[in-house]
Amino acid sequence: MIGEKIRALRKARRLTQEQLAEHLNVSPQAVSKWETGLSSPDIDMLPRLAAFFGTSVDDLLDFDRRRLDEEVDRLVRESVPLREDPARAEAFYRDALKRYPGNEVLLNCLLAVIPDDRAQEKIAIGEQLLDTTQDDEIRLDTLRLLALTCRRAGQPAMAEAYLSRLPELYFLKTEIAAAVRSGDARAKEVEKTETICLWTLGAMLKLREADAASEQQRTRLRALRAAYLDLFAASPDHSERARRIAARLAETAPEDLYR
Repeated sequence: MIGEKIRALRKARRLTQEQLAEHLNVSPQAVSKWETGLSSPDIDMLPRLAAFFGTSVDDLLDFDRRRLDEEVDRLVRESVPLREDPARAEAFYRDALKRYPGNEVLLNCLLAVIPDDRAQEKIAIGEQLLDTTQDDEIRLDTLRLLALTCRRAGQPAMAEAYLSRLPELYFLKTEIAAAVRSGDARAKEVEKTETICLWTLGAMLKLREADAASEQQRTRLRALRAAYLDLFAASPDHSERARRIAARLAETAPEDLYR
């Protein structure tokens, strides 16, 4: 609550509630109610508080924003098992957005589960996010989702337009993190990078297989993909991940690999 921030700033200045009230031309009872959470300062009071304490309105609201972010993170974690049923996941995100209207993280999650037969709705939500977000991760993921949505909806020109706005990178953040970090933190990043690479190369081989000019080429590519995943499955450190990825690749059509 903002009251916690006001109390911390007041105590740092060694002021009583009465002294702060006098500076702000409000009653001591008003300050007490702010600090105990019984009420909040009026919106026109926020710039005055920020100016008095030599901070910003954003900083004053930081406690509230942090709690909001924590709650949204909790909701996203809770929603992960629901994504196997897109309709349930969509209902979950829409309900969460009633509590947190316009939240970019929740909108990005909603965008990921709306079916492609509602492509125009997905594009509208995605464009809203692209117009407003300052978060690079959300912006890039939205561009990714829109490019794939347009491709599957038979709009290749729009897909290319979104694709052109994605940067061409030659490294993964997890890859660089593995090189920078050490100990358990490095091991965690190495594992994430290995999983990403296992899936990516397997998926690319499956796409090549789908586009092969002959059955002989398809058979060879299928065998190459199986051998690649079998190689990793033979290692105790990779076996379970490799088996999961192999099973998912086997049951997923090429056009659905990046849903």
